[in-house]
Amino acid sequence: MTDATTAVTRQFSVLFVCTGNICRSALGAQLLKARLDGAGVTAGGHLIRVSSAGTGMQPELTMPREVVEQSRRFGGDPSNHVARQLDRDIVAEADLILTATREHRSDVARLLPRASRVTFTVPQFARLIAETEPAADLRELVASVAAERGLVPPPANPDDDDIEDPYRRSSETYERVGAQIKEFIDIIATHLAQSGDRR
Repeated sequence: MTDATTAVTRQFSVLFVCTGNICRSALGAQLLKARLDGAGVTAGGHLIRVSSAGTGMQPELTMPREVVEQSRRFGGDPSNHVARQLDRDIVAEADLILTATREHRSDVARLLPRASRVTFTVPQFARLIAETEPAADLRELVASVAAERGLVPPPANPDDDDIEDPYRRSSETYERVGAQIKEFIDIIATHLAQSGDRR
């Protein structure tokens, strides 16, 4: 197989990143996979692989009950989730990296500076992709979204590009954060599903 053929057939990889990989990134990845499965994107046509990792993963921690219930309620499947630690190799394999916060985005860039071109916070990417035309190639789509960074006005409050950490906080916080993630993922999934080569 030639390098060109490999480039065409290689899966498009989306990586979600938060701190512990048990709340925000886990939920985001599970919901995006569910939305893309429902759109027929991950099972044929242009394949998209969705995964997640944490910058400060602790092996003894598992997804909180609240997040497990949210994932199922919103259509995700949390049953096989295993948290993993983010490293340079994981970053290098990703075509699109979606982080919970700007700090996580910086963590990714420190591991692999060139990855900053394809790294966005989840709210940021949802805002930018909504202003971007669909593309025949998903990697071209990410490049187009990146080009929008200097064109689409940032939020008045920079914190709006972050998703707060609900871990060990109130049930109301879990509900609010989960609803925000679902809203962002619905936007992202819709635009990803409209792009890519579906031959």
